[in-house]
Amino acid sequence: MAILFARLQANVPIKMRRGAWYRVIELTDLQAVIEVNHRKVGVLRAWLEIQQRPPQQWSVVHGSAENRKAPPHLRGTYGVCPNCRARAPLPKGARTHECARCRREFEINWTEGTVVKDSE
Repeated sequence: MAILFARLQANVPIKMRRGAWYRVIELTDLQAVIEVNHRKVGVLRAWLEIQQRPPQQWSVVHGSAENRKAPPHLRGTYGVCPNCRARAPLPKGARTHECARCRREFEINWTEGTVVKDSE
């Protein structure tokens, strides 16, 4: 099997970061086993977007502004770095953003076809 990557494409009841890409370990007709924090996690394939390589752009996550579990700067819309998976608030209208963790700059995918929703 070629190396594949997956991320959640919908608001589903599973503890994974919305917008982050994970390596696919195993793939069947119904499920994918992905690596999350060095652990194998089985996820229904219908819940995932699967690609041969993750895009090199910030994933935009539209979270809930009322989510009290999230840090204040990550309530509402935020981005997920394609390189290190760090989450960060995104400047409105910016075309690119530099990640504070890995210091790499990437374009922001504001027009992404499947915008990831987060309600946790």
